[in-house]
Amino acid sequence: MSLLLFVIFLLLVTYKLYRFAYDKPPDTPPGIIRLPIGGAYWLLLWGNYKFPYLTIDYYVKKLKSKIISCYMGNDFVIIVNDYQNIKEVLAREEFDGRVSVQTIRDRAFGKNLGIFFIDGLKWHEQRRFALRYMRDFGFGRRQEKLETEIMDEMSLLIDILKNGPIYEGEKEILKGNLAFFPDILYASSANNIWNVMFGYRFDRSEHDISRQLCRAAVKMQRGNDTTGGAIFQMPFLKHFGNMFGYKDHINGSNTMTAIVKKYLEYQQTILSENIDQGFADIYLKKLNDDKKSDTFTKEQMIILLIDMMFPAFSALPGVITHAIKYLMHNPRVMKKVQNEIDNVVGTGRLITWDDRKDLPYLEAIIRETMRIETITPLSVIHRTVKNTTLSGYKIPINTPIFTNLAAMHHDPDVWGDPENFRPERFLKEDGQLIKDITLPFGFGHRLCAGETYARYNFFGTLALLLQNFNFFFVEGEPSSLEDKVPGLTVIPKELWIRLELR
Repeated sequence: MSLLLFVIFLLLVTYKLYRFAYDKPPDTPPGIIRLPIGGAYWLLLWGNYKFPYLTIDYYVKKLKSKIISCYMGNDFVIIVNDYQNIKEVLAREEFDGRVSVQTIRDRAFGKNLGIFFIDGLKWHEQRRFALRYMRDFGFGRRQEKLETEIMDEMSLLIDILKNGPIYEGEKEILKGNLAFFPDILYASSANNIWNVMFGYRFDRSEHDISRQLCRAAVKMQRGNDTTGGAIFQMPFLKHFGNMFGYKDHINGSNTMTAIVKKYLEYQQTILSENIDQGFADIYLKKLNDDKKSDTFTKEQMIILLIDMMFPAFSALPGVITHAIKYLMHNPRVMKKVQNEIDNVVGTGRLITWDDRKDLPYLEAIIRETMRIETITPLSVIHRTVKNTTLSGYKIPINTPIFTNLAAMHHDPDVWGDPENFRPERFLKEDGQLIKDITLPFGFGHRLCAGETYARYNFFGTLALLLQNFNFFFVEGEPSSLEDKVPGLTVIPKELWIRLELR
């Protein structure tokens, strides 16, 4: 009798384990096996601990589906991996929701604030307000004043690189003809976006403030690497100090918040009734409007400003550094683009945005860099706001949706040889640009508001650097294309690069 009970118990346990491992909502995409506590996350880590998103391709092939499902911790999630379905997810309103997790709220006064990680009425209202007024300062459309000031900042960067450091902060990142990337780009990158928000730039003697903002942003996003992903699923892990990146996440966030708060207080003292220096002025005036809705608060403004500036603090210098590393690994490409610049512009004047149409190979290099090194491989997590379907599969309400942009940008059915750095893929036979189907800035309602601004900065910064310098690796530095740091964004490891005047 006891043996029979033991067998029955064993069968029940086996059945329960099987159901736990393989059960999922009906008619949903094929799924990865579920393990205790972390779900499929353990299997993704097993495939590639630093960059678990790279493991997804194995399961896409194994399950023979471009849309797959799995459990991340206790959450059932969908991962979309192909161009057609990713674009559909990004275009449809029922996928516009966001996932609210404790670590994201912790960086925002314990609330759902900002614009990246919120949805619903607050997101619609804040997004509409931001897009409406940010256009006046160069987001979404060209603005001559901003472009001139960005070129001034770029000219200062070139001058620093040519003539050497003056201030102590510069001496740490520029030694002779060696420049420390991406750090050397931080001051100009932060200054340009700060100018959009506040209407002024830090002068050269204050560049340490700009660098502090960028370093804090990088620290925050690196705190959300593989270990940070564990905290997303199991928030209690944040109490283990920095073992899971939480301390870096919060310290980086708090540094940016403190700087923004400090300068908002100053901005309030110089606020003019008739002149809007930057977007912050418009928002401050909105806060004084008795008819404003409850979504407009001082805390919301602080996190919104950080959300709008954060990509310029970390992603923009990272993409430029990616591009330079790929060019150093491909000297033929570097020589070709420098010849294009020489033939079109020469060295007697600065390259401007108006030159972009005549420099298609340079633009192709930027596109290829953002394709082969997708800065946000899984983008920002979406969430279904109602029951819906995708490619014939049922997707329940409140299901997190990952859009695997990295997989789409490396799909051999689309790109042929996605592992190769080949800017020519974006050019016609006559050398002119073809339609760009990459989605590094997203698509649809969640399209990055700063796409136009970012593309201008990518173009201007890389163009001026290539116009003036040749680049060479330094022995002992992390020169491999695999030398990257995980996090919310994937950026190159810091490295010294030797610059030689052309």
